[in-house]
Amino acid sequence: MYKKIDIPALLAVLALFILTGATVYLNYAQQKAVDRSKLPEKVELSKGFQKWITNLKNKGFEIEADEFRLKEENEIYNTTRMSVFSVDDNGIEEAFEAKLAEYKNIENQKFIEFSPSDRQFLDYRPEIRGERNEANRENEDKHLYNPNDVQFYGLRDDKVIEAKILSCKLEANCYFDRAYFIDNHVFVISEVSRPFERGQVLEPCTQNEPCIYTFKEHVIDLINNQDLIYESKPFEIVLSDKIEGF
Repeated sequence: MYKKIDIPALLAVLALFILTGATVYLNYAQQKAVDRSKLPEKVELSKGFQKWITNLKNKGFEIEADEFRLKEENEIYNTTRMSVFSVDDNGIEEAFEAKLAEYKNIENQKFIEFSPSDRQFLDYRPEIRGERNEANRENEDKHLYNPNDVQFYGLRDDKVIEAKILSCKLEANCYFDRAYFIDNHVFVISEVSRPFERGQVLEPCTQNEPCIYTFKEHVIDLINNQDLIYESKPFEIVLSDKIEGF
């Protein structure tokens, strides 16, 4: 004869399995959330980040990679701030190659960073760049870059993209001090600026007087249309005294 199934005991075992599985899943999800709140490992271990943070420490900054925390997440693609051209269109490929050559020949490459493929670059020079287009004022803002703008230019699949990929807040005394590629799809732009919350009106504090600042590491993912902003602990400096050392 078949032994009678102990229904209560079976239900208890099933409940235990479900509870265990749920606990494992929640622990995993929590761990992923914790990990995402910190600077990604691929950034922390990259040559670009290690060079950047070592330079800061040598200049007297007390800063560690594990103190950065995720502050906010933004999308990067904005049609009002970018232009897209097909390489199949007449003259586009030639213009693209000419612009790459032009930027490679710029004497001071300190604020220009090329991707590993050499088919994309970032221009974050602290000066006004680009040209006014009086014949097409609607697109003027797209191609005129101020010191608080970062230009991205490059080939993505069969499209040439030019974009103001990032802008920072002048009232926060912002300054882009470094940029580097992790690979051909992900790059990091380092910003030093006064900390503020969205919509906050900042009290005046010039670059020539002591102000509270933070470093903000923008981890930009071109494939996922993502700008993850990781912020350091605050510190006080006179920015004009430190800019040359960045």
